[in-house]
Amino acid sequence: MHTSPTASLGRSENGGLNVYVRQVCAAFSERGIATDVFTRRGASDPAIEYLAPNSCVIYVPAGRDLDKYALHEQVPAFAHQVMDFAQFEGASYDFVFSHYWLSGEVARLLRPQLAVGWAHVAHTLGLVKNRTLAAGARPEPALRIQVETEIAREADLLIASTADESGELVRSYGADPARVAVVPPGVDLTLFQPTDRDDARVQIGYGPGRIVLFVGRLERLKGVDVAIRALALLRDRRHDDVRLLIVGEDSHEGSDSEKERLKAFARRVGVHDRVDFLGSVAHHELPFFYSAADVCVMPSYSESFGLVALEAQACGRPVVGADVAGLRSVVRDEVSGYLLDGHDPAAYAERIGRLLDNPDLAQQMGRRGRLLAQRFSWARTADSLQQLFEGVMEQVQLRVHASARHE
Repeated sequence: MHTSPTASLGRSENGGLNVYVRQVCAAFSERGIATDVFTRRGASDPAIEYLAPNSCVIYVPAGRDLDKYALHEQVPAFAHQVMDFAQFEGASYDFVFSHYWLSGEVARLLRPQLAVGWAHVAHTLGLVKNRTLAAGARPEPALRIQVETEIAREADLLIASTADESGELVRSYGADPARVAVVPPGVDLTLFQPTDRDDARVQIGYGPGRIVLFVGRLERLKGVDVAIRALALLRDRRHDDVRLLIVGEDSHEGSDSEKERLKAFARRVGVHDRVDFLGSVAHHELPFFYSAADVCVMPSYSESFGLVALEAQACGRPVVGADVAGLRSVVRDEVSGYLLDGHDPAAYAERIGRLLDNPDLAQQMGRRGRLLAQRFSWARTADSLQQLFEGVMEQVQLRVHASARHE
């Protein structure tokens, strides 16, 4: 409900969730499973748009230009328009698959009317974010925690991306362990693969000099200021050619611009001439950025799943990131990169410098990262989801038949 799977990545609320929905819909389409994806209509959106031969996006006119927290008031209207569409089109659904807490609240309203199975993916959890807030970050509101708790207790199936997230759902939200399944997301290995560094740099408009890359929305929880400070600490005679490329746009949480804050911070620590804010780029262009870089950096305060790290490794690049749950699931410390406790810029500078000063080590870690990334595919994700969904559907049918017999 809060973002569209067709929106540009790295802008506003658009990120891994968008990739997840698109890729799963495409994989389901190949298996003959049809999906209707409901999202809010923007100013230039059509009424309906196809993601894949058996998958279409239906744009609902609800809550345009609202902050995502204000969107909760639009949940009943959004759910009502989904039902109106289904009745008008004569659509019969077998399953509801919701993403993020706002969409989960819509699913809570739809499930009794549709009498079908319901699976939910949180993508991020409010309680986890609040425990690891960056300085100055806005905590998630009590409303979100309440809704997430209700979803965790009512959904037929909760899909967690990692074992850590599964544990959080049980411990922190009271979910029944029998209704929680771990299904890692995937990476498009045909798109994300190593390419020649010089060719990649031509594609993105860069020449010689070493590159550290950050990819993601600009919000405090991503810790981009840690990367900027690390660059400042690296700025000596041996590293005067290093640039930090920041791919992503403001997430627009509140009225403050994180991009402008980061630009001011780069000026304050004396590296504004070495930091390039490139904005959001098309998903198919990201492999050029990964392949052009020497190191990908992810100093996040929390990650539900390290999709950017997985993409970087698929392109043969080492990752220096935070030792948080979502990154631990895809990056192997001292094998495909480095995972660091805390957010000390000096520790990041030391690990980044180690890789920049030892290209053979970086290349070796990149090769190992590529092998690790090959364990993750969207086909495997879709297969696991399909199997789980079919199991839930069988249980729902049994409940319906039992209820009919009692009546």
